[in-house]
Amino acid sequence: MDLILGEDGRLRSGWRFLLSVVVFFFVNGFAIDVANTLAGPSDRKFELFYRPFLAIFLLASFSVLLKLLDRVEGNPLPAMGLRRCHFAKDVAVGICLGVVMVGLAVLLLALVCHIEFQVVLSGHSAKLALAVLLILATGAMAEELAFRGYPFQRLVEGTGTIVALILTSVLFGIVHLRNPHASVVGVINTIAIGIVFALAYLRTRSLWLPWALHFGWNLSLGLLFGLPVSGLREFGVVVRGTATGPAWITGGAYGIEGGAAGTLGIAAGLAFVLLMIKRRLEPPIRFCQELTPDERVSLSIQVSEGSGPPAAR
Repeated sequence: MDLILGEDGRLRSGWRFLLSVVVFFFVNGFAIDVANTLAGPSDRKFELFYRPFLAIFLLASFSVLLKLLDRVEGNPLPAMGLRRCHFAKDVAVGICLGVVMVGLAVLLLALVCHIEFQVVLSGHSAKLALAVLLILATGAMAEELAFRGYPFQRLVEGTGTIVALILTSVLFGIVHLRNPHASVVGVINTIAIGIVFALAYLRTRSLWLPWALHFGWNLSLGLLFGLPVSGLREFGVVVRGTATGPAWITGGAYGIEGGAAGTLGIAAGLAFVLLMIKRRLEPPIRFCQELTPDERVSLSIQVSEGSGPPAAR
């Protein structure tokens, strides 16, 4: 029984992690079926249904796990890293950082290769841009919930930060192998940016910063510069970017994530997260109640004095 239940009577974190993986595969398959039914043969319509539904289904499913298995009282979303505090700051910093990271990569392409852009402005392209915004925002949220949300947090509890960070980031890279024109360099860069996202969560104990960083990266690639997003080109509905030059720099058809330009942008993001994002004095993952301002001050004092936050149930 000790292998299944912990001293607190709850299912051990490793089993909760495995169960959350099973839930993810079930929910993902269900979201695909729903999107296929509603979208028909259109790829963009499929994405427009699939990604929001996947994000919603994951939020609902992981919330149920938090209530039933983690015994979280009240709103389970803060326990998943979706706290109200620091929301605006994290979103602003994350989106700006994502744009800067891609901007550095594009600048490198402009300096050592050749890049050109075609712009199409019309009422139709504006509608498509709104659809792409929804796809990219919900897609980034779904991936953050899956790779830095409940499963990652349970893995941190069971194996420690380093193992959880490496394992989930490698899995994050591997799942992108199914994308068009995937390459070894592309997978390595995707693993690296997965590490950046995971560190952003660990520094803030919030999903808002990694989500905004993820969204800002994809938004810049797909919508602002019209470049492939992990091999996918359907997001360039207003701007269409084309980079020509050695594939080891440009990433070829996979986009900058498959070349040295993407490596530069990711390295800049990693440096920023490590040097500029301060570790917050937040409750541990399992201490999931929303705090009032007075309670937050009291908690910070307790941590600074070494007494720590209230014990997890």
